[in-house]
Amino acid sequence: MATADPAQLEARVRAAELGLAARYGRTLVEHVIPTRAGSWVRVVEYPAVGRVSRAHAALPPILLLHGIASTTALAVPLLAALPDRRVLALDWPGHGLSGVGVVRPHTEVRGDAVAVVTPVLDAFELERVDVIGHSLGGQAALYLALAHPEKVRRLVLLGAPGAAFSQARPTPGMRLAAIPGIGTALLGLSTSQRAHDRAVERLLGAGALDGYPAEINEIGFLASQRPEFAPSVASLFRAMMRPFATRAGVELTAAELAHLAVPTLIVWGADDAILTPAHGRASADAMPNVTILEVEGGHAPWLNDLARVGDAVSTFLD
Repeated sequence: MATADPAQLEARVRAAELGLAARYGRTLVEHVIPTRAGSWVRVVEYPAVGRVSRAHAALPPILLLHGIASTTALAVPLLAALPDRRVLALDWPGHGLSGVGVVRPHTEVRGDAVAVVTPVLDAFELERVDVIGHSLGGQAALYLALAHPEKVRRLVLLGAPGAAFSQARPTPGMRLAAIPGIGTALLGLSTSQRAHDRAVERLLGAGALDGYPAEINEIGFLASQRPEFAPSVASLFRAMMRPFATRAGVELTAAELAHLAVPTLIVWGADDAILTPAHGRASADAMPNVTILEVEGGHAPWLNDLARVGDAVSTFLD
């Protein structure tokens, strides 16, 4: 189990987050939102910077949702392309600096994900948002857009959207994390920054973070050492999958995707470790209002071609 002092871990995370935001010309403000499960989630707000045009001032905020066992830090470089947009980045339960979020066995994953997000919208009194979701965040964003299409103006999926597309295949590490008892033990093992970085590279693709600030991996590593992390993440894996199959109701059918009217941009790495565009195209093509941008890269494609992806996301969300 992680043994570092929780207060020290959180202080180091916050210091690294401030430094990372400053590198990309942003400031941040923290908010704590109670959850319906009796815990809390942290939302990091990145206010718009500089002069905001009247047209952009009329646009809704962007809700940013990170992937499983990850943090918002991974997407901060993309915010440089969105300086005139207010961004609300949610730390998923048990992730980042949010409170614990153990998902009970047999929980209906779709409803649970929507129940995490909607109180955040209510707390900020937001009727509508643009959503950017990476991996699990994209999966949750799709659930939200289907359950409450009136709340989502536009949707950006970064990488394969977790287990939402039926063709997705979890990595061996994800399969292990889904095994009761074993997943929590493995995720709770104390590890080194170097070992963490290697694991991140295996998922995102070799060299994905080359040239980017060290704070990105530092924040991810520190957050993974908090005591809330292992039980929360393991329970989420168990809720979504068995060791060799996705649980019923997690995947979206082609018929369900066909009802998704929200304009959607998928930014997809050609070598995505979860699901490549070549194998997942049938699900994407079922969406009636989708644009696909394929780039050379892996599961975090904006890191592989930041300028191109930043321009595409900014233009799509205008």
